[in-house]
Amino acid sequence: MRTAPGDTRFLWTRGYAARETLRYLDRRGIDTEPLLIKAGLSRRQLAQERGGISVVSQYRFLEHAAIVTNDSVLGLHVAAEVELRAGGIRFYLAASSASVSEALDIFVRYIATTNEALVGGVSRSKGEAVLTIRPIPELDEPRRQHSELIALWIMRTLHRVTGRDFTASLITFAHSRSSDLRELHRLLRCPLAFAQADDSLVLPKRVVDLAIVSEDSHLLQILRAHADDLLTERRTSAGLQGTVENQLLSLLPSGRVRTAIVAQQLGMSEQSLTRLLTQDGTTFGKILDGLRQRLALRYLADSRMSLQDIAWSLGYSEVSAFNHAFKRWTGTSPSRARYQRSSSA
Repeated sequence: MRTAPGDTRFLWTRGYAARETLRYLDRRGIDTEPLLIKAGLSRRQLAQERGGISVVSQYRFLEHAAIVTNDSVLGLHVAAEVELRAGGIRFYLAASSASVSEALDIFVRYIATTNEALVGGVSRSKGEAVLTIRPIPELDEPRRQHSELIALWIMRTLHRVTGRDFTASLITFAHSRSSDLRELHRLLRCPLAFAQADDSLVLPKRVVDLAIVSEDSHLLQILRAHADDLLTERRTSAGLQGTVENQLLSLLPSGRVRTAIVAQQLGMSEQSLTRLLTQDGTTFGKILDGLRQRLALRYLADSRMSLQDIAWSLGYSEVSAFNHAFKRWTGTSPSRARYQRSSSA
């Protein structure tokens, strides 16, 4: 379900750019906690690769990081170092395609599996293909670092999967830029244009026609089925509920799992959050309870975590409170559930 117009705080992304930026900063010994807090993020959230974060939080994290590090092309520097496979299904879809042309079409089709705030398109003429990427109309958030990161990630991915070195005919960006152009040209290696209608990559026909060296039609069929499932999952999930869960993931160990605190992190009043959740047919308590139940079952499968560790991770101050909640969820105690799981393994 698409987030309602104006509710851009609840737009979802898998967080690839923020996660890789955090790793980049960590490698350089930069204190990232103030940056994460300012963007409304936490390390715990970014460690949950199957979860996701707010699009706005990701964009703000990259922009704040560029300011603090005094690196106006931080996004490009991150993209120049990332392990391309960390892009997940996007990389493997490209690597399994038959050609660059097919890889571009697939990128556009499944862009929402990793960022629901972006819309892509591919247009073709006799001499070139143009890949465009633009934000949905209701999102008005600075994203210069993210746009430049994605441009270089796409070019590096195409180089990797074709085994060829080539340049784009032109790369355009919607944002303006008047400084550090030499560094942009060094990394992107092609003509650049700023303050344009869209972010875009213009590729000559000789590049578009290149074969993918790792083409695997059988694997591509499997990956596309999985990507279709991911699209369906995103279209039927509630953006606000997912955002509340992501905030709770970082708050649970502290026990500070109150509606007022989550509402404050989302930049709204407690009353507004309660009203919006009611409109979605749920409550803060239901979301918290469901999240705790799912996490409890996952943690019990990890023999390294004691029941006390699990209770603490779920925000319970006493093991007895966790025991009571788990029995309410499952009809049995967590210790018995763990024993049954291990004996049946």
